[in-house]
Amino acid sequence: MTRVSVEVPAELVKPVRETVLLLYQATAESLRQALRAGADGEAHSHRLRLDELDDLARALAAGAARIAGSRDLLHDVIYGALIDSGERLAALSGEAWRGDVAPERIQEAAGEVLSLNGLLRGLSPCR
Repeated sequence: MTRVSVEVPAELVKPVRETVLLLYQATAESLRQALRAGADGEAHSHRLRLDELDDLARALAAGAARIAGSRDLLHDVIYGALIDSGERLAALSGEAWRGDVAPERIQEAAGEVLSLNGLLRGLSPCR
């Protein structure tokens, strides 16, 4: 498991933290199901992921600009934040054609998508 670190710009801390919390919730539910099924190996991997997500959540809550973890986990976090950001951009774009949203808000949302995409590309292995 390769560990990496990522510099998270201040404007992306909130969306990244939200994704960490969503992944924590989903992993906790997966742990519960694994424990009910008696799948000890699976439960152990969920516990490790929860520990790592907990570390990320604490670091982001403290305002950390750099987060560290396994490449796979950071990929999941940034990819999830990118998907959520893209959905927000799509919703704003849907409202913008009626004139309900200022063009600046669309540009900000698009900038967030591009920034998250850049972070994600930075995690990709070199080819």
